[in-house]
Amino acid sequence: MNKVKNSTVLILVLLIASFFRLIGLNWDQGQFFHPDERFLNMTIQELQLPKNLLEYFDPQQSTLNPRHIGRNFYVYGNFPITFSKLTNEFLNNKSLTAITITGRVLSAAADLMVVLLIYLTVFLLEKNLKDKRLAIDPRSKFWAALIYALMVLPIQQSHFFTTDTFLNLFVFASFYFSLKYFFEKKELYIISAGLFFGLALASKITAISILPLNMSLLILPDVWPLKKQLAKKKIIKNCQKILLLILLFVSTAYLVLRLTSPYMFQTASLLDINLNREFLADLTELKSFSNDDTWYPPAIQWMNRSNFFGLKNLIVYGVGLISSLLSIWGIAIIIKRIFSLFKKVNVQKYLLVLALIIFWLGSFLIYYSQQFVQSIRYYLLIYPFLAIFAGIACSVLLKNKKSRLKLTIALLLSIAIWPLMFISVYIKDHSRIQASAWIYQHIPSGSTILSEHWDDPLPVSLATFNEPYQNYQLPVFNPDNQQKWAEITAALNRADYYILSSNRAWGSIIRVPEKYPQMSQFYQDLLAGRSNYKLIAQFNSFPSLEYLGINFSINDSWADEAFTVYDHPQVLIFQKIQ
Repeated sequence: MNKVKNSTVLILVLLIASFFRLIGLNWDQGQFFHPDERFLNMTIQELQLPKNLLEYFDPQQSTLNPRHIGRNFYVYGNFPITFSKLTNEFLNNKSLTAITITGRVLSAAADLMVVLLIYLTVFLLEKNLKDKRLAIDPRSKFWAALIYALMVLPIQQSHFFTTDTFLNLFVFASFYFSLKYFFEKKELYIISAGLFFGLALASKITAISILPLNMSLLILPDVWPLKKQLAKKKIIKNCQKILLLILLFVSTAYLVLRLTSPYMFQTASLLDINLNREFLADLTELKSFSNDDTWYPPAIQWMNRSNFFGLKNLIVYGVGLISSLLSIWGIAIIIKRIFSLFKKVNVQKYLLVLALIIFWLGSFLIYYSQQFVQSIRYYLLIYPFLAIFAGIACSVLLKNKKSRLKLTIALLLSIAIWPLMFISVYIKDHSRIQASAWIYQHIPSGSTILSEHWDDPLPVSLATFNEPYQNYQLPVFNPDNQQKWAEITAALNRADYYILSSNRAWGSIIRVPEKYPQMSQFYQDLLAGRSNYKLIAQFNSFPSLEYLGINFSINDSWADEAFTVYDHPQVLIFQKIQ
């Protein structure tokens, strides 16, 4: 009976997760507003399946290698685009729209697998931590899975075809099987952990961040407790075993990486472990953009940011305030148990597992908070772990049977309100599409419209409108100099309208007046109405409950650019005052 009940609840959680991840998948109505997604799907569309396996594995010859179709800057792994290409070939999808929607379905499916793995991970802890002082409540696994299902960043990333959801799935799967090995010591789990780690690397090189935690879990069973390993023969035997299991893990990961992302390597030879020189050069170039001296436009947004900017975005927007508080409380509960039971030898080994997870989690947060780029999606890898601790906190909160029903309802509502607000972004028209329809209806044909470099110009093409306009992009990210301002001044003088299709430029440039003194002042004057351009229309798509008849929304325009610009940017339309 309990198994049936558990299965029913799990299916319900997966259905909830599916609803939030699949609603409004065509949110941009075929306009491809996410630049990374657009790049990957255009690549997939142009790639060709190789004639045979020998060609597939050869980086210099393969027609699946993005560098052979002009993608000379490519820093991702190959597995996600290869998987999508094969899927689209099977479905006979040729158009960019069909390829994009298919990719988003694959992305959502990958994230649904994370929900299931979270349930299985907590169940594994529940099954093995049987000491009453450590025991994980059976309800924790359902709450952990549900909380992740309702976290907003995974929901958002499931609406994009990028490498991030695949990376997150494979990283967490690799951790799960490492944990399985720790408890059950079966070599099959080492192979499984290595397999998924290889797939993670084949999605994105940043998968390397999970390696310390995985290796610790694989090695610990043979070195703990330390007092039993003092005998010389025992030490030698254990060291040999550890070396063998590390070799098994690494070799499995390497073979999977060679199989699924062969173009990361210089040649097709398995014995040649040298990474592709062009790939390494691209990674080096990307790293060079991460400093205050760069003029690379996407990097400007990270200048003058505090070390807590990424953490604030994670807590407030990515995870949600209530779920974040539950995660922190869950971590505090486990830390308290660790300290209270640390001297109990029979539970030390299992306490060490929980301590390692918390230590890795803290190290991850500290490391990324010190980085120049603190993009909200870089933190996605820790979301499953935060969900697990939040699930533990929920079960502790609901221990009192008398108030359990009321608390459960309150907890569900408080966790669900933010994701319910966020999916409004996918239910209504994209703000750029709303703005484009307004432009066609209110701006005369033939008008000159200014847009900005590194941003999507408006209006976009709509089926019901077809008015011609003169478009010109301002070089706003160029260094402030006489040539730039002569060009901008001339454009402003001859144009009729100026459209900011997001805050990508002005939201970043205003914050670095030392780098852009003139451009920063220009934006301040424009937004304050002190220029010869007047704001005549504004289009927002802030997360809200208006679709449920509740007049409540949240202005999240201060969030990380990647959280707002792709699926719900603020559009401002200015008209020149005659």
